[in-house]
Amino acid sequence: MTAPWDGQEDQNLAQTLKKAKRKSLIRSIVISLLVTILTLTAIFFGAAKLMERRSAEAHYSEWRYLMISSPNEYPSGFRDNRGFLSGVLEMSTYKIIEGVPVPWNEKWFNYNEWWFPFATGAYGGTTNLQESVPPGNPDSQVFRRQYNPHNGQKEMAYYIPGVEYSGAILNDLNLLTRMEPEELAEMALSFDKPYSFEEVKSMLPREVRPVWYWVDTYDESSWFNLKPHEDGEGVMVNPQPMSSSAGVYGFGTGPNSDEVLPEDFLGMLQTGLQHKDYYSEYKRISRYLTKDKAEPDASDIRILGVVVTGSAAGLKSLNGQPYIRGAVLGAVTDPY
Repeated sequence: MTAPWDGQEDQNLAQTLKKAKRKSLIRSIVISLLVTILTLTAIFFGAAKLMERRSAEAHYSEWRYLMISSPNEYPSGFRDNRGFLSGVLEMSTYKIIEGVPVPWNEKWFNYNEWWFPFATGAYGGTTNLQESVPPGNPDSQVFRRQYNPHNGQKEMAYYIPGVEYSGAILNDLNLLTRMEPEELAEMALSFDKPYSFEEVKSMLPREVRPVWYWVDTYDESSWFNLKPHEDGEGVMVNPQPMSSSAGVYGFGTGPNSDEVLPEDFLGMLQTGLQHKDYYSEYKRISRYLTKDKAEPDASDIRILGVVVTGSAAGLKSLNGQPYIRGAVLGAVTDPY
């Protein structure tokens, strides 16, 4: 005889299945959350390590490039603002005038992983201040002296031998007579022709200190802007002197050392060729210096000018030197 259907058992079975499904759902949610948390943790930890490495690379590459492209300028500190796979490196710099530090600039650089298409960072920047065109001068292309936007100090300028410039070439040696004899200054000297490193060392007066040597790195691509040419609107544009903030390369002394050799510049080039930052510019300079040889050597370094420091009285010893084509004052400070 068949037992009658027990509705209570059916209800119990349904509740058991419902509890099992609930437990399975909760287990799945918990496992998914744990996997998500572990995955996100791994992603953010990995991104942080990548940015730590990229930050170190950016810091080193910017320091290295600063050493060859910013005359008598040295890093004084930095701040690193990192985001997800991108960041902003802020660097402060200063100059040294006969042992006296002069705060000079604040620069920032965006960096990120090359494969990451979305980069946050800082945009914009400051440009050097310019003096206005002298009253009554109709030439809008006349060179206007540059000033540092952070402290109002004069920016140095450089004249390449053989290039014809519009207007008079600056010679600030006459300004030394207006300064107190003990005032300290830096000055960019542009030569009448290229010289060897040893020639420059021997021809400078003992009263001045050479701190940065300007190297000839101007290949055919550079000369487009070093000859009169038409702009996009058909207006003739005349060459302008190079500024310290763009277009000059060289090598110099450090905050803790006065020893410097042309090989220092070549070493910086070789190191730069091993990294992606500024690679094309390092490659261009290296190719220009090498010409038809396997690699450049010290004899390929030709000096177009030099940055010197000294007192106003000492810098006056440069008056009458036949090799000086242009002389432009930079930072000036008291010795105290």
